Amino acid sequence: MRTFYNIIFIATILTVSFTSCSKDEEKEGCTDNTALNYNVLAVTDDGSCEYLDSSFTIWENGLLGFWGNSTTGSFEVKSCATGETTILLNPDSTITLADTIIDNLVSPPDTTITPGDTTITGDTYLLVNSDLDGNYKLIIQLLNKQSAVDFKNGNLIFTAKLHPDANINDFQIMIHGNQLSSGGINCDEFHFSDSKFISSSILDTTNFTKISISLAEFTNRHMKNIDLVFGIKGSNAAPNTPILMINSIKWEVKHQED
Repeated sequence: MRTFYNIIFIATILTVSFTSCSKDEEKEGCTDNTALNYNVLAVTDDGSCEYLDSSFTIWENGLLGFWGNSTTGSFEVKSCATGETTILLNPDSTITLADTIIDNLVSPPDTTITPGDTTITGDTYLLVNSDLDGNYKLIIQLLNKQSAVDFKNGNLIFTAKLHPDANINDFQIMIHGNQLSSGGINCDEFHFSDSKFISSSILDTTNFTKISISLAEFTNRHMKNIDLVFGIKGSNAAPNTPILMINSIKWEVKHQED
């Protein structure tokens, strides 16, 4: 009789173990380890994976973008070498002349003066200037640190045009890691990732050229908490000279299912 109960007990254990294993094998969820909701226990992908936006705009025609939230994910621009941010306008002007209307039907006559108006429209670009020593540096920083892990295989993309007065051979592009302290932009050199050198020969003074750099190429970077998403710098330029016009700055990421 005892042997019979032992057999029943062993059979029960095996049944529970087999059922448990079957349930684990059938577990569904997000199996993409680059997704926000990656489930390490999931075996079968159920299509529930969630990602950050595939791209976000940092700067476009005079307007700063934001990362996720317009309050906590806002950007700020600073020209570190000259101490000011210069915006280049490529303007069209519409002038509305002043009008004077005299109403003689009333006594005394009524005079209405509509003042003249000038409306300036056109694209707005970031203009990178050199300082007295021929150095230039412009950065765009996140006001609050964000995780950029999902963008580790993405690209930094921007358009650039060489200013007619510029005389440079190359310039450098960089991003920041997580060392920046809160409370304003920090331009100290040790905060930057290693730079990527771009030859000025690929640019002209008439049309904007699209430049794409893999974010993985920026060494000594920290993607967990990132402050600054774009930086450009150089030296040995003519003093107090406009160097580069920058526009359409964005980050893009390609997911595995693309």
